[in-house]
Amino acid sequence: MAVGPARCIRRVVYDAYDIRVWYPSPYPLESTEDVSTLHVCAGCFRYVESLALLHRHRRVCRHRHPPGRKVYQRGAHTIWKVDGALQKLYVQNLCLFGKLFIDHKTVCFDVEPFVCYLVTDASSQFDHVLGFFSKEKISYDHYNLACIVIFPPFQRKGYGTLLMEYSYYLSRGEGIAGTPERPLSALGIRGYVAFWTTRVLRTLQNAFDPGNLSARRIRAILAGVSDLPEPPTRKRKISQRGWAGELVDDAITPESNLPDVTLPKSTTLARIAAASDMRVEDTTLALAYADLLVESDGVFFLVRAAIDAAVKRLRMKPPILDEAYVL
Repeated sequence: MAVGPARCIRRVVYDAYDIRVWYPSPYPLESTEDVSTLHVCAGCFRYVESLALLHRHRRVCRHRHPPGRKVYQRGAHTIWKVDGALQKLYVQNLCLFGKLFIDHKTVCFDVEPFVCYLVTDASSQFDHVLGFFSKEKISYDHYNLACIVIFPPFQRKGYGTLLMEYSYYLSRGEGIAGTPERPLSALGIRGYVAFWTTRVLRTLQNAFDPGNLSARRIRAILAGVSDLPEPPTRKRKISQRGWAGELVDDAITPESNLPDVTLPKSTTLARIAAASDMRVEDTTLALAYADLLVESDGVFFLVRAAIDAAVKRLRMKPPILDEAYVL
């Protein structure tokens, strides 16, 4: 596929939405002039320059969902894994469409080294793609995300947070402290600082909870206990007659041999980062944003009143990703 110049496309029609374009994208269009409106198939992301051509294409398009594997499903919302080497044309078209709403994305054609995770909302016979993030298959810097975009009609509904949480779930499974690829856009910085802050505050708040196994693990890490066993995973049962893999029974957490350690009065930034499955530099930004970055000689004091005040002030929301629904 030849790489064309970044075309001045003013609007794009996707699914049932007429969307104003934010940034140029190097669509290899036949027309040599700027295009006022581009029409994109919601099934395969093929692009055409007229509504008549789109209708003609939709009559033969077989895509009813992304051409990949389900990795998460809760109700009508599904995350799909699509390999750029196996579905090259689909991922190229997806990245070209995503570039319309991302300032810093540059990879649109050399997609073989990447895998994409798409979040969809299912109707009775179609999975509507709401957004996606891409990830290098091999990242020597341990980046868990190359770029992320939620399409404008579906923003501010939690889908971006869901994908961020899933990217950190993948990093934890790989046994590394992941972080998104730099540089981040201005919108990306705002989104990630809010995400990191919520993640760190949730970790610190959970450390004071005497009841659950995740709190026991957090306290042990904050206290400096080493050689901890693998974290427990949540299991689920799927109804053979149910729809979308809904739970039949409550999620079951297996027994664990985690030590029950008393929460220390102080800890270090490195331990807070480890308990949050984050990098130290990202944890530092999060604590500064929450006005909790108060340390003395490298020691961070765990003050519940200050943590609860930050949670209330920042209106922290519960996590969206439920690991019981990971496939």
